[in-house]
Amino acid sequence: MLSIIIPSNNEESCIQTCLNAVLAQTNLPTDHGVEVIVAANGCQDRTVELSNEMEPAFAAAGFKLRVLDIEIGNKINALNVAEVSASHENRVFIDADVVIEPPILAELLEILDRPTPVYASGAVRVPRPASFISRAYAKVWTNMPFFRDGVPGIGLYAMNGAGRARWGKFPDIIADDRFVRLQFAPTERHKTKAGYDWPLPEGFNNLVHVRHRWREGNIELAERFPALTANDSEINTSSGNALRLLRTPIASAVFVLVYLASNARARRTKGEDNVAWRRGRE
Repeated sequence: MLSIIIPSNNEESCIQTCLNAVLAQTNLPTDHGVEVIVAANGCQDRTVELSNEMEPAFAAAGFKLRVLDIEIGNKINALNVAEVSASHENRVFIDADVVIEPPILAELLEILDRPTPVYASGAVRVPRPASFISRAYAKVWTNMPFFRDGVPGIGLYAMNGAGRARWGKFPDIIADDRFVRLQFAPTERHKTKAGYDWPLPEGFNNLVHVRHRWREGNIELAERFPALTANDSEINTSSGNALRLLRTPIASAVFVLVYLASNARARRTKGEDNVAWRRGRE
């Protein structure tokens, strides 16, 4: 049926919220047999303990919950370790700070139930940020075609067995979500009607950090896997985007400042060691 993998590094503040959203899924068959693997890695907090506490509730709801306590704090390693123990060919990868809507797993199962390779994600939503800077950035970013019309897979992506067969182990890269998405042509990507919440980092410095990480990841993929760029149909640079910026001058000024600062930082740090967990929200 379905294996869900949740890589987690010091996620005690959000892991149970994420898992409760999985428990709240609707429209699944009684014998769905959905498997959830929390790939806790390098955790120095209560992520493992809090995840294990939920095992009885998962069993009562027909889910199989497995919590891995991986010593090395590395997301890619955690994904590879978790996949070794995954029972089902259909895979869903969810960040620990993501909260999914109740119908999304049933919709994903329907999309993935085909013999040909397919990629799927949900309609990503950004909860209203607390800081003015992040609200302004979100106002522009969430109206970009990549976010609004595409299937970006930020924080949640899925594929069926035929799609997962397109690559072996996850390579040691920054942008695992983009690496996976670009394994599929635009016509092979599908979006559920149900959505999920993905929190945007709060404040200028954190936004620069996350965009810096994304920029580094994009550069790395273009250099190491240039053939994948043929599937890159979700590009934000266009004359239409420039006109959108003019409609919201204050928010756009914030967006451009974050964009320029993160690109400058990415150029300075290019080639540095990226073994450590590179968080998307800090």
